[in-house]
Amino acid sequence: SLAAMKPLLCLSLICGGAPALGAQLRAARQAPEEPDGVSPDTQRALQRVAAVEDVRTSSVLCRVGASGGFGSVTVRLHSDNSRSVAFNGDVSGYETKVRCHGEPDPQCTNATISRDAGSAEECPACPCEEADGGLSGPYSREVAAEIDSRCSQDASASPRVLLLGLGCGELATHVARRCEGLQVDAVELDGRLPALARQYFGLPDRVQVTVSDALLVVLAAQQDVERDQLLDDGKKYDVIFVDCFSDGGETPEHCRSPPFLQALHAIVRGGGKVIQHLWHTDPQHPQVAGQFEGTLGLYRKEFSCHDCKVETRAVGLGS
Repeated sequence: SLAAMKPLLCLSLICGGAPALGAQLRAARQAPEEPDGVSPDTQRALQRVAAVEDVRTSSVLCRVGASGGFGSVTVRLHSDNSRSVAFNGDVSGYETKVRCHGEPDPQCTNATISRDAGSAEECPACPCEEADGGLSGPYSREVAAEIDSRCSQDASASPRVLLLGLGCGELATHVARRCEGLQVDAVELDGRLPALARQYFGLPDRVQVTVSDALLVVLAAQQDVERDQLLDDGKKYDVIFVDCFSDGGETPEHCRSPPFLQALHAIVRGGGKVIQHLWHTDPQHPQVAGQFEGTLGLYRKEFSCHDCKVETRAVGLGS
């Protein structure tokens, strides 16, 4: 569903300048935007109504059935040539929404084409010539601002970014198009999503996607860095964004475990930043509050070095 409707939290690590392991762990708190005189509950209700209406006036581009332990995925086309994705038949909102330039290609609305598919590769065509780079979620805007600032500081720089959790590539597409020299590596557990991202959401070819588990990827990257100490900085990242969820607001245990955090610490550059998107509460999953506090404690322990600091930033209603 819409990110702004969720109680979200952004946890970030800023590595200190000179020493490679000097670090500053940060997650700054930011109050959600609230129109004057409108309560958070009213805002949530209005957003739900708007999201449902948005879905009602859209059409299905492709519906991929559940398979391989993953639920169904539905991609919808909206009147302004934006595309959204939702999971398991959710009609109350969407996880990603990207607007493509121009009018929809006629084949996007061909009523004679079946919209049900067994795999992403079977989905009918609906090209996105170029996405406009807009961002629908507050946490995406938070991360994009950090990456954009690094690109603008030095036009000749080639920052490296690792996205652990691609979805349909809203954030990856935004930062890749705004920063010419940026190297973007992404990891996605659900192999259907990268294919849908390239087919419907304008994900650029220069975004390198690995279909795998985030923990396995960062552990392998850590070993690679530790194997080659002489050239290790070239293999590290300026910004690492962790966006791993299982059910509702739950973050899988291996994406908030000591080995996972140790690997993140090992592969982030001096002066770099790690940002983890977490929920700090979820009415449907009471255990999320304790998991958040536990994860925060692990970050404080892992980054207890000199000049390190842990902060949190709320980026959604109810945070």
